Amino acid sequence: MDNVVRQHIIRQRLRAGYLPHEHTIELWHGPGFGQSCDGCGALIAHADGMCLMCAEDWRTIRLHDDCFLLWEEECRAAPAAPAASAQLTNA
Repeated sequence: MDNVVRQHIIRQRLRAGYLPHEHTIELWHGPGFGQSCDGCGALIAHADGMCLMCAEDWRTIRLHDDCFLLWEEECRAAPAAPAASAQLTNA
C-alpha cells in the first residue's frame, strides 16, 4: 500500500478517535503477528516490522513500523480535538 494512502487513512482514524493522539503507555517493536494494522487496516506479516502500543485507555494498538512513523507525523501536524467527555462535563 502506498504511504500517501496509509497517511490519509491514519489521518481519518485520528480524526474519528480510533487512534490516540498522545504518546502511549508502552511501546514495543518487533515482528508482526499476522494481525490487522490499526493504522492502515492491512495484515502485519511476520516479516513486517510492527509497533505494539498500549494507549492511555489501555487499548492495544498495532501498527506497521511505517504506519507508526506516519501516525507520529500526523500527531505532530494536527492537534488533538477536545475529548468528548471533557465537552460533556463543560456543557
